[in-house]
Amino acid sequence: MSKLKAYIQRGLLFFMLTLPLSLLGKDSSASPFVLITVPKSGSHMILKALYLITGTTALWHADFIPLNLSDRQFLYTHFCVPSSLEEGYAQIPRLKTIINIRDLRDVCISMVYHIRASLWPGMSAEQREVFKTLSFDEQLLFVINYDYDVDEVAEFAPHSLQVSMVKIAEQLERYCQRSDYLICKYENLVGPKGGGNQEAQIKEIKRIANYLDLYPSEFLLEQIASKLYGNEFDPFGKKGFEDFASTFRQGRIHAWKQVFKEQHIKAFKRKMNKALIALAYETKEDW
Repeated sequence: MSKLKAYIQRGLLFFMLTLPLSLLGKDSSASPFVLITVPKSGSHMILKALYLITGTTALWHADFIPLNLSDRQFLYTHFCVPSSLEEGYAQIPRLKTIINIRDLRDVCISMVYHIRASLWPGMSAEQREVFKTLSFDEQLLFVINYDYDVDEVAEFAPHSLQVSMVKIAEQLERYCQRSDYLICKYENLVGPKGGGNQEAQIKEIKRIANYLDLYPSEFLLEQIASKLYGNEFDPFGKKGFEDFASTFRQGRIHAWKQVFKEQHIKAFKRKMNKALIALAYETKEDW
């Protein structure tokens, strides 16, 4: 009986996701939107959520807004956002903005593993080889402290400013003061499999949907929630997601509590504590 129920649920979910958006509360006059994420903040998880909520896929852009945006796509980029994009967004009527954030201490840890696995924008191959010779503690300290001169970074990554957690924190703090932006937290969206809870996960999905003038049923919200964490449901590399690949590693919350040592805590407080408090991950400077 349970297998039959699961089969029916999957069939209903597929049917609902293939309905025209107007039947789910989003009509052709609805506002366009852009997703801006902190690198390593569960970007692919919220991409999946938005796909399951709206039936649309992401169009990546880094330094200019593409002119070929269809009604089945939304804009997507990482922090830091260059001034050219900020100016472009301001010219789009009724543009809504979704910001995806994560505890910056956990982001720093994820960034270490990302640099180990692949090139980092703004870092030459030679610099990365040096980085790989460092101990984990030294690598983490590098990520926390690393700042840069934009002109120097442009030599390796002319279209990217996401190489410094310090600069990401500075811009993120400013963006999160905007009351017209929707701020989504990784810790809410990750659900019980990632150390969160299902109630917060479903509530966060509902907030996203309602912000986009969509009002899915509780059943659909639960089905979407069940597909977000990990790679069991993986639309990447398929139609609409040809240019994306999942970078999911482990993604549990509060990993920094087991990893940060005194030197990391001191460095982080010196560089990014103000942003951490502004994003409501801490309430006071001494944590």
